[in-house]
Amino acid sequence: MKDFFTKNKKPIFIAAIILVLVFLFTTAAISVPSVISKGNIDDISTCSVPEGKIVAHGIDISVYQGNIDFEKVKESGFSFVIIKAGSTGFGADENFESYYKAAQDAGLDIGCYYYTYSTTVEGVKADADELLKIIKGKTFTYPVFLDLEDENIQSADMIESNTGMINAFCKQIKRKGYYPGVYTSTSVYYNYIESDSLVNSWDFWIASYDDHTYNSDAYHKDFSMWQYSNAGVVNGIDAEVDLDVSYVDYPKLINEFRDKILKLN
Repeated sequence: MKDFFTKNKKPIFIAAIILVLVFLFTTAAISVPSVISKGNIDDISTCSVPEGKIVAHGIDISVYQGNIDFEKVKESGFSFVIIKAGSTGFGADENFESYYKAAQDAGLDIGCYYYTYSTTVEGVKADADELLKIIKGKTFTYPVFLDLEDENIQSADMIESNTGMINAFCKQIKRKGYYPGVYTSTSVYYNYIESDSLVNSWDFWIASYDDHTYNSDAYHKDFSMWQYSNAGVVNGIDAEVDLDVSYVDYPKLINEFRDKILKLN
């Protein structure tokens, strides 16, 4: 027996190493965590499936709406508000902070948007950085939207750039733990972005005033939200205001999104 081990010392040693490696890999496979590993927030879907019916009514606002009595807005049947956070080169909207606090105090669900004048991916990344500074420490139960509608992006030679801008902005916002989305018009959506490549990536909030009645069936299957009027009259607001409907239960969806983020490790 001694002679056997002496003559076969090298092969036995190699076999032993192989057995140890097999054991280690098997153990590792068994112990792989079931949650998404840290850094894979991109793997969490931020593309909702519209319910095909109106889930909630809301408004979107900026400094131009002046003083707002959010209690009266809520009493009028609106459950959410999308607040302008800022825009390229102009910083935060003057009323963002006061609107956010007052809407929160009134018990309204809140989202926000950032109007971009940028025409490049690098420019919109800077916009995202600026927006993240403005909204730091705040929570939202509706998405954080890129407002892509400026006339500078409405040309055929901007299609590729616009599509890249959308992806860059939304990814940057998402990686900071916010649920992103895109606001734009039907004209931009159908003519100036590669909408087919984006429809399963991000939520779209579409603006169209062809039908000012919120009961229209035109958009409930393809979009998450619809801005159906820019001349609404709402109790508690002296100025005209944009009116919106949501086809997604965003408070529930975003709560689930946050839970998934917490499981990242």
